[in-house]
Amino acid sequence: MDPQSGPPQSDVLIGQTVGNYLVTQKLGEGGMGSVYLAEHPTIGKKVALKVLHPEFASNPEVADRFFTEAKAVNAIGHPNIVDIVDYGMIQAPGGRDRMVYFIMEFLAGVTLSQVIRAEAPLTPERALTIALQVADALAASHKNGIVHRDLKPDNIILITRGRERDFVKLLDFGIAKLTGTDGMSSHKTKTGLVLGTPAYMSPEQCEGKPNVDHRTDVYALGIVLYEMLTGRVPFIGEGYGEILVQHLTQRPVEPSRYRMMSPHVEQVVMKALEKRPEMRYPTMDEFMRAMSDPVGFVEAHGGIAGFAQRQLMPSSAPLPAMRLTPPPTGIGPSIPTPMPGIMSPVPGTLSPVPTTLGAATGQIAPAGRSKAGFVIGGFLVVAAAAAGVFLVLHGKDKTAPADNGSGTASGSGSGSGENVVTMGSGSSGSAGSEVAIKQPPPPPPATPDAAVAVTPPPEPTNVTVTVTSDPPGAEIFVDGVDVGKQTNASLTLPIHGNPQLRLKLKGYDEFVFKPLQLDKDTTEPLAKLKKTAIAGHGPHPTPPGNGSGSGGKGSGGHGGNDTGLMNPDNM
Repeated sequence: MDPQSGPPQSDVLIGQTVGNYLVTQKLGEGGMGSVYLAEHPTIGKKVALKVLHPEFASNPEVADRFFTEAKAVNAIGHPNIVDIVDYGMIQAPGGRDRMVYFIMEFLAGVTLSQVIRAEAPLTPERALTIALQVADALAASHKNGIVHRDLKPDNIILITRGRERDFVKLLDFGIAKLTGTDGMSSHKTKTGLVLGTPAYMSPEQCEGKPNVDHRTDVYALGIVLYEMLTGRVPFIGEGYGEILVQHLTQRPVEPSRYRMMSPHVEQVVMKALEKRPEMRYPTMDEFMRAMSDPVGFVEAHGGIAGFAQRQLMPSSAPLPAMRLTPPPTGIGPSIPTPMPGIMSPVPGTLSPVPTTLGAATGQIAPAGRSKAGFVIGGFLVVAAAAAGVFLVLHGKDKTAPADNGSGTASGSGSGSGENVVTMGSGSSGSAGSEVAIKQPPPPPPATPDAAVAVTPPPEPTNVTVTVTSDPPGAEIFVDGVDVGKQTNASLTLPIHGNPQLRLKLKGYDEFVFKPLQLDKDTTEPLAKLKKTAIAGHGPHPTPPGNGSGSGGKGSGGHGGNDTGLMNPDNM
């Protein structure tokens, strides 16, 4: 929601005062309204002003839906939902039209759709952290009887709050359905009216059913999570109707066909995209439990083989901290990633500071404590000397043979295994008095047969494969999927896998490596690419066609794909 660059556009609202705020700039415009930046003239607080287009403001039903958003947001009151502070109707400046508006907090961040376009695919950890916050906001919405029904990356703002990155703010409850039984029972939605954004609509929304419930938000969040992990939505098409038909009839392509990922994470995503609502997660809380611990949740509900067929039931178990993989053995207790809403430490408390050697040798003591040992040691030496002098003066000690001077000596008692330190005093030729102080025996020397507790290093999960070619610059494909890298480059692949590597370079024949056996880091032999024979100049002319290269209709071009990524059916 950053202001548009350049000088402010000519607009009748610019320079006007709405409520207590001066409108300074236009931020954006949608199908039903516009958003402006406004500022309090005295304290300088910035807000976003959302105004309904005049042609819709005159429609009571549309205006009522507009105010439904303000009511819905205020009824929820969640930190991950944008805060609306005021709304109302005024006469538009310089005209006879009325202006319907509400004022909400200004968010200096970026939309999730912008992040996906710039950085996708996101790491599973980051994608799940964002999705968990969205799910937490929607769970609170559902508990207030409100279904969003238009969840998409454009309605998810990511901001930086203090030291927290990717803090979620959920927007646009403009077509939210109020399902409660109180005074806000529901807005007037006609049977057969399709509301939403096609790429993120549930099958029941596509059919225009009137009984759409909270599970339509589960489906939409599954689409958003799928897009974060793969960089594309599961269903694309030339037109509105084509996408709706795919939602109703086609199973989504598994995310692992676009990128390598944990099968448990994939199962968590695919469960949200079930066509039948009863086969999805029954509540948003249950979806959060699955995203928080994909491995544990899937294994507890039928495993990889049976999870998709299992109909889940709501659970009252507490939500666990997010955990994708168990911590490596021997590194010490792990600190789980906090859940949304508890991302910051509680005021007045300090988080522990882990050290590299914490589990092996204990936390390193602060420098301020180092003097205590010297003080205690000095005190013990003085006390021992005083005791020796006292015993000498009272003649209660055993007399040792004459010594040539005062001093100390140590020896081992016969068979006792104890060290004895004698402290004596006297001059040359005189007998000195001594006091024997027993010390504990030294620890026995380690024997080769003694058991030593050694924590084995964690089992590696990935290996690095270096791929080179002559000439360099060839695109690298793993199991038919473009990994986005060109030779010469290194890839991180799961250990013990058996992937198929291919190299493609314009003007050269496709190069196929032998299947890899990944059990350690390796460098593949140099791939020497052969130039493609030109028709009439070689034994193997290449006929023209619509292949997968950049000039055909295959994966090299965008075509009708609004995400610019490959369709796996054309690989």
